[in-house]
Amino acid sequence: MAGEPVMAPEPPPVIWFNGAIRPWAEATVHVWTELATRGANVFEGIRAYQHPDGHHRVLSGAAHLRRLFESAALLRMPTAYSQEALVAAIDDLLVAFAGQGHLYLRPTLYVEHGRNGVDLSDTVTGAYVAALPVRRPDKVSDGIRVCVSTWRRGGDLVFSPLIKAGSAYHAFRLPLLEARDMGADEAILLNEQGRVTEATGANLFMVRGEQVITPPLSAGILAGITRSNLIEVLEQDLGLEVIERDIPRTELYLADEVFLCGTLAEVVPVVAIDGRSVGTCLAGPVTAAARNRYLGICDGLIPDTYGWFGVPARSPTHRVAEAPTIDNAR
Repeated sequence: MAGEPVMAPEPPPVIWFNGAIRPWAEATVHVWTELATRGANVFEGIRAYQHPDGHHRVLSGAAHLRRLFESAALLRMPTAYSQEALVAAIDDLLVAFAGQGHLYLRPTLYVEHGRNGVDLSDTVTGAYVAALPVRRPDKVSDGIRVCVSTWRRGGDLVFSPLIKAGSAYHAFRLPLLEARDMGADEAILLNEQGRVTEATGANLFMVRGEQVITPPLSAGILAGITRSNLIEVLEQDLGLEVIERDIPRTELYLADEVFLCGTLAEVVPVVAIDGRSVGTCLAGPVTAAARNRYLGICDGLIPDTYGWFGVPARSPTHRVAEAPTIDNAR
């Protein structure tokens, strides 16, 4: 995606791997693990923003960890580490990366051995959490050009979009390559009914008149946490009506504004779809207002009235907000 966050070209020095902070190069698995051969993992992408006081604060940490363990539960994947253990792991990483700016955190639960095992007696599992310094690109407001892919988003009876699994993201490879071949930055996928779902790594919003519209979960989208946060901003801060409903492809061409959102992407204006200009080919007023409000809260420049952040984490005594226990257990 054009305008995507910039990560350092070199890997970080440390990673949390199966219970401890370890040197990056030592966090290895064998090529014959289920993780390597079948992509047997579920994961989350979480942002930790360094605020003006120097402390890192984790954005929607409880919601992300809840979704991580829900993904594992939907796949009937046993887990060797609890949510509380991952909370502590994230905090330890924030201590190790103190003062290094905004971070992208990637907690992952994976299967090492036991292809179809449903309990730990015949399955070996593991977990890791990576932290990567990331900065916002200078031209974040320029917008991107997208195309509607000829590939389709798989439905709930194929592989549920509610499961955030590494293997599921292979379904986005060909749409994204198709977009690049067509001179676009990103692809929007339709479902089998021809309705708009999402982009390859972000949810979608469309503005028509006084309404903001986004596809419902039933369209076959990931239950985006940034999407939920933005709905709060749009409705409560900006006083706009947000409607969750199906969007046919051709309605995108009539939109006054379109923007994408995600943990890593944050809020990205769409300025063209299939070669057709969206609005004035610039970020529209709703997109700009939502982006500025959202980023202001994330960066600690606007008070967090929604409770998105946990407590600041800079010493081992601090903890991010703990996720509630999932009874049937990103």
